[in-house]
Amino acid sequence: MGKWGEINQICVKITIYKGCNDGEVIYYRNKLPMWIVEQWRWYFDYLAALVKVNNPRKKIELTICAQTLKQGREYIEEKAKTLLRAKKSKLKKLQNTPVNDDLFGETMVGHNRKIQVVQNEIDALERGEFNYYVPPTYINKIKKWIKSNSDEDN
Repeated sequence: MGKWGEINQICVKITIYKGCNDGEVIYYRNKLPMWIVEQWRWYFDYLAALVKVNNPRKKIELTICAQTLKQGREYIEEKAKTLLRAKKSKLKKLQNTPVNDDLFGETMVGHNRKIQVVQNEIDALERGEFNYYVPPTYINKIKKWIKSNSDEDN
């Protein structure tokens, strides 16, 4: 259990929509206990309102909800298992695929190169290296959306 306990973990997210479905998360905090969210609710409302005042033609959405996504170390551990399983399956498929080689053997060389790349990725995952996208646990781009419009007006 963490400093505040790990029960009732809440995330706070402010999204700005540029088009119909084109949203950008400009503020995100995760794994907050309910009492912190309740105590600072006024601040999250203020941030969303400040962005709305500076971007009156854009849709601004404040979302406060239960933290259900795995993030940080938990995400990496879960994703590494899935990737390892998928890479091993891909390697087996490549190894069992018959290759129609050409006169100069270039098809076979390319096929062996693909096998080696997948094998290197598997080896890296087994060593604990994770060179893939990890979603951020904290985002704060509020200043960008407040300043950008204020500067345009001047």
